Amino acid sequence: MKIRILSLLLLGTIVLSGCSNMGMFIASNSTQVELSEANYTLVATNVTGSAEAAYIIGVSNSWGLTTNVSGLFKMAGSSETLYKDARENLWKAYEAEHGSAEGKKLALVNIQYDADTKNFFVYTKGKITMTADIVEFQ
Repeated sequence: MKIRILSLLLLGTIVLSGCSNMGMFIASNSTQVELSEANYTLVATNVTGSAEAAYIIGVSNSWGLTTNVSGLFKMAGSSETLYKDARENLWKAYEAEHGSAEGKKLALVNIQYDADTKNFFVYTKGKITMTADIVEFQ
């Protein structure tokens, strides 16, 4: 009986101490931008950035604004911040084609997040892709 209880405690500890990646993107901006004036230029369209994480013995799901990836053993992927990494990769893709964003008055518009999750018996993978248009204000 004691061995069974110890086994359950050990299993519970392993499951609860595994890797996890949970993300949520809820934007609440109080900045107002007037786009009816001709004070901006569309400099890039459909710029994308992605981030993913894969685990052994885990689960991933996407529901509404959240995408979660959890598992015991991390196999591949970015850091524990999929949304942040996807945004950083979007800016890297922009800079690779259009040069440095430093010192420019740029804004992301028409932002879209797409999630892809795969769950197999012992392997799970979650991926976030961020797509946006970029405008530059004069």
